[in-house]
Amino acid sequence: MPLRKKSRSRNIKTKEKEVTAIHTDIDNGTNEGKTRIKPLANVVQKKNKLDSPILIAGFPGTGLVGSISTSYIINKLHMNQIACVESQYIVPGVIYAEGKLRHPCRVYANEKGDVCVLVCEAPIIIEGMYSVLDTITKWILHNKVKEVIVLDAIGVEGLPDSKRVPMILSCNGRQADEANLIHENISDVKNKEQEIAAVNTSSIYPTTAFVGGMAGGILSSCLSNGIPCKAMLIYAARGIPDPEGAAVLIESVSKTTANESLKIDTQKLREQGANIRTSMEKIIQSYAGQQQQQQRYVENPSAKEGIMYG
Repeated sequence: MPLRKKSRSRNIKTKEKEVTAIHTDIDNGTNEGKTRIKPLANVVQKKNKLDSPILIAGFPGTGLVGSISTSYIINKLHMNQIACVESQYIVPGVIYAEGKLRHPCRVYANEKGDVCVLVCEAPIIIEGMYSVLDTITKWILHNKVKEVIVLDAIGVEGLPDSKRVPMILSCNGRQADEANLIHENISDVKNKEQEIAAVNTSSIYPTTAFVGGMAGGILSSCLSNGIPCKAMLIYAARGIPDPEGAAVLIESVSKTTANESLKIDTQKLREQGANIRTSMEKIIQSYAGQQQQQQRYVENPSAKEGIMYG
């Protein structure tokens, strides 16, 4: 009798192991608690390999600059989705775009495997932010990502200057204290003292900044794990899509990386941005005219009574 019970116990343990095995990721999948990055089956079959890629990340935010930038890069480089991030901390849902249903949090790669893009178009529950960030960081380390570039915006009231330039925060992956605010036009100065002086005298951005949410979280993880990273930030109007700002960021990426694949033509984004700027300027002018007319009436109520019709 005791022997039968022991044998039965072994069978139960074997079954438990089999059930667990069903839920493990396939081919380089990464698990972290209740979050995982799952490669797509068709990508696994083709055995596409990444070649120390640059990872560009963009998320919905002010002016949708991050989302517009990453979407444009994906389309221009004809990138394919290679994985999705599954997590109970990502608000459930799917994205319908270009006639297809997509996971809200996705990873793309170009054919060469030297450029990847991370997009997340659904909110992440604050309690699970670290679970998602830890999983993404482990994937970055596992795939030997060369550099992480985060594209985002700083919200301002009204329309920003059409000749705006981005603020670039950078870290070489070795010493977090070397991160600086670098103005694009002075990034080629000869020494550190000149760079600091130029930033203090000509930068239109503040000398300190806080980047939060997924964008800031990924940068923080890079600092903790010695991964070279950049944050490219640009002023953008709140509540208005900003293709022009996205174009400026993409052009800055091409200037600060040696990867030829990222030399992307942004003419279409520039045209979209110009159309939106023209429309917004007309709306603002019309609103200002209405405000002035109301103000004149408040100051001189009798003026309205003296108007003659006919």
